[in-house]
Amino acid sequence: MNKNRLLPLSALSLALISSGLWAATYEVVPLATADKGIYSYANGISADGEVLLTVQSPYNPPIDVSLLDLENNEALVNLLEAPDDVKNGIISKKDLVVLYSYVEGNKGNPLFQQLGTYLGYIADQNGSEEVTGFDVFDTELGRFTRSVDVSPGRLNADGAMAGISSAPYHKINYTNESDKELTYLIRDFNRRGFVSINGQVSPLLPADATLGGYSEARGISDNLWVAGVSSIDKRESLDTAIENCNDDEKRGDHPIEWCLTSARPALATVDTYYKNRATLWKVDNQGAVLDTKTFDLPFTPKEDDTNFYSNRAMDVNSNGIAVGISHASYPDYEDVIRNYAAVYAEDKTVIIGNEERYSSYTLSQQPLLSAATGINNHNQVIGYTLKLINGFERTKFFVYDFDEQTMTYPDDFFPGSASVARDINDAGQVVGDGEVESTIGGSVRRRNAFLYDINDKQFQNLNDLISCNSPYTLVQANAINESGEIAATATYKRASLDITGEPQLDDAGNQIMEEAVVAVKLVPVPGGDIDDCSASEDKVERQGAGFGWWLLGLLGVSGLLRRR
Repeated sequence: MNKNRLLPLSALSLALISSGLWAATYEVVPLATADKGIYSYANGISADGEVLLTVQSPYNPPIDVSLLDLENNEALVNLLEAPDDVKNGIISKKDLVVLYSYVEGNKGNPLFQQLGTYLGYIADQNGSEEVTGFDVFDTELGRFTRSVDVSPGRLNADGAMAGISSAPYHKINYTNESDKELTYLIRDFNRRGFVSINGQVSPLLPADATLGGYSEARGISDNLWVAGVSSIDKRESLDTAIENCNDDEKRGDHPIEWCLTSARPALATVDTYYKNRATLWKVDNQGAVLDTKTFDLPFTPKEDDTNFYSNRAMDVNSNGIAVGISHASYPDYEDVIRNYAAVYAEDKTVIIGNEERYSSYTLSQQPLLSAATGINNHNQVIGYTLKLINGFERTKFFVYDFDEQTMTYPDDFFPGSASVARDINDAGQVVGDGEVESTIGGSVRRRNAFLYDINDKQFQNLNDLISCNSPYTLVQANAINESGEIAATATYKRASLDITGEPQLDDAGNQIMEEAVVAVKLVPVPGGDIDDCSASEDKVERQGAGFGWWLLGLLGVSGLLRRR
């Protein structure tokens, strides 16, 4: 990895090193991304311990001054510290905060600059490398446009990456019927999967690319199978929209390119307008696609059913067996179609996790009843199933042996805890997260990260395995490699930061404190012992914040929750 070395270490990192966090059975290792963005979330980990993570709200985004109408926007000018400097491209930190807020306030307006919210990084404690996805270098800005959203998927043992990126925005000059010159910002597609090998990003194209089509890449095996989803067909209404854009009278006073961009289905409706299918791509060590497989639905919709049903793959092993979710008919009512955990093998879609029976209320409210999130090379599958416990809906993580066709639901934090398994290694170690409160104290329950061993059936809260004086609360364990190193997401107390990385102050000039979210790495301590925190004077009271289901959208399971 060609890393940007970060010296000196941050004050937080120095404090952590000096506090003796190598005690206990796991050491918490901060990653060298503290200066990259406001929050970060773990995604994957390589055999060498490099962590793939998502950074939310990257610091110091580029501002395209050419798109600011400072001559006619008196309200904006009055907010600026040095408007004349801004006109010349010299932007102070204070003015950057103002301009960023202004740009974000006009998100979605094609006449304003568009900035992405999420970037990817590969990092360890020594340095980091940015994952730019499909972003491009802008010669006028002198840097990347930062107009894309990058959603990293997973790393394989060698550091090859699967991920998702939007297209960058580019400018189209247009003179309208009133002879007013306008600049439109447009993009060629909303979301597309990619594979990155040795820094070379290669797109994974959908079979049907109407209006850009749709594809995702979520998981990648050591022998370079990539798991995801791609569009194989579309509704005729998209063809009609294209025809209307090419008709001068129907299009209106807008450029054709913007009309096509606006006709593209939003991410929330991709399954409505595209026929999406679980897809495996086999790539070589340069990222070129050698083979593509798509998997059909496990049922045949009725002839008069005009719905587009879908399935998608989330992970794949070196045997070419993938897992994810798929629409399928409910066992007791064939007309009720819901999403279930699925295994994709030998050109077949096999539904698992559908042994539960639900009330009509649950069926009407829950489109997702189970999901498979990971698989190891021994064909052991992990995921979660919605269960009714004491009259309440809770997700419970499972381990499914595909060869033996056996399903187990290990004991987790407590019977009413909602838990999710997120990754499994070949040693049978499972990581994930679950609720640690038996009563609801607010809108969501607090969650903690866990480690579960299939072999000895031992379930552990990862917060019990780190030093008592750690400032971190481990709220999600997202990935684990064969050495037992874990990529995790944690919370800790710090000052709230603005888009420049500076602390935000209240009216009295005091720093505003918050529970911040950060990606970390957990490294096993050889011969380490679990600390007795009840006897420690340095014990840190870990809260874990209200870190609930909202985070799933940021960490790769949004595709599971968004579907019909």
